[in-house]
Amino acid sequence: MGNFWKTKFTIEPGFGSGSYSVGHFIWLFILFALIFLLGRSYRSADEKGRNLMRWIVASLILLDEIAKDVMTLITGQWEWTFLPLHLCSLSVFIVLFHALTGNKILEEYLYAITLPTAAMAMVFPDWTSQLPAWNFISIHSYSIHLLLVLYSILIIYGGFKPDWRKLVCLVPILTVIAVIMHFVNRILGTNFFFVNGGGDGANPLSVLENVIGWWYLLAIPFIAAICWLPMYLLPGREKRKNS
Repeated sequence: MGNFWKTKFTIEPGFGSGSYSVGHFIWLFILFALIFLLGRSYRSADEKGRNLMRWIVASLILLDEIAKDVMTLITGQWEWTFLPLHLCSLSVFIVLFHALTGNKILEEYLYAITLPTAAMAMVFPDWTSQLPAWNFISIHSYSIHLLLVLYSILIIYGGFKPDWRKLVCLVPILTVIAVIMHFVNRILGTNFFFVNGGGDGANPLSVLENVIGWWYLLAIPFIAAICWLPMYLLPGREKRKNS
């Protein structure tokens, strides 16, 4: 248990479990199993059942985020980087507001932003380079991204249809927030939105930063486009086929 409560700022080097380890693949298996089992249940449920499932997942996400803050505060390890200003941390509140309101713009955000970013975090976890599998922050990082992906997938199982016009409205808002985060990062020494560094591990941004330096920032719109093109073109094509 010596390293269980430590964070990447307090743990000694050399304990990272690494990406694509047995532990990593177990978490990915759990994610796909939950998507398969709960997705089918959500699709067949009535509106009351769907609301209950969304509330349960949204509550677990919020409790997961609170648990991280409580643990780091109690153990004296809290850092500015634990503020809920990361892209996925902001999604905690997007999920909560959606569970409360069912807002369609929030659904678009969950589909276009939360789903790909949380999925990327599950595939390219940056915390594994420093933290062991049996570690509170490591478990939290896996579980909260898993739940964010799951909530977003449930929306799709519920019949969500992507609308590129709503996406066009979201992009400039996110761009402004990213610019603000750049200056917040410089003040606090953080890296919210990965605009002041590509992060740790072997994620695409860190790989690009190692190759081309800060120019990796120019690749972010292209990475987003690579994600969004199939996400918006394929459902649109299917809709035209069925009409």
